[in-house]
Amino acid sequence: MDTADIEAKVVQFIATKVENLDASTINRSSKFEDLGLDSMDTIQLLFDAEDTFGINFDSEEAKGFTSVGDIVSYIEKNQVPTTEG
Repeated sequence: MDTADIEAKVVQFIATKVENLDASTINRSSKFEDLGLDSMDTIQLLFDAEDTFGINFDSEEAKGFTSVGDIVSYIEKNQVPTTEG
């Protein structure tokens, strides 16, 4: 998955998890608090994202996440390469 694909999937994922939030209002620079997420909401979102994206967030690194872009960048760096053919 390239960065644009990851970003689109993360945005859609967040839009489905947060009530009354339109995906068109979310972008890479969207801060969790601006999306109405408190720290507990963010933790739950990351747990759900682990299942959805098949990765495990490093808990120390994830503590510093404040925006959608942080999730996108982490997934981009830590995604398991797929073999095509």
